[in-house]
Amino acid sequence: MWERANFIRTVTIQALEAMDEAKWDVQPEGFANTVKWNAGHMYVSMEWFLKEADPSYESDVAKYAPFFAPGTKPADWSENPASKEEIIGLLKGQMERVQAHFANRLADEAAKEVKIGPLELTSIDDILNFALFHEGLHLGTIQSQMKLVQR
Repeated sequence: MWERANFIRTVTIQALEAMDEAKWDVQPEGFANTVKWNAGHMYVSMEWFLKEADPSYESDVAKYAPFFAPGTKPADWSENPASKEEIIGLLKGQMERVQAHFANRLADEAAKEVKIGPLELTSIDDILNFALFHEGLHLGTIQSQMKLVQR
């Protein structure tokens, strides 16, 4: 699991690092959000999922959730929530914290079941796998946005 998780996060970070920060706040036509929002949303979502899995998991999600939680959008921001460097730093540090906290606990039952539609995530492994799937979806969105804004 950790090899796959690190691979996914490395691909995400490489894609984000390759893009000019000035383009992170451009919202291409047809997209609900920006690269910055999608990058921050990946961070916030994984934090939320894992906090549900284990309430003792230390997280700063409350600081970033007002900007990047589902239903939020950059058009509503009254301040800049984070720089490119900060978000990439959060994503890098997150995977290290996740591995340290959950290293030998993937098979453990989650403290709270996470339901997504008909899907019931009951173990830490289930939740982490879904969080990585979710990250892949948003990475695809970011890659599409990058093609449009870097023209």
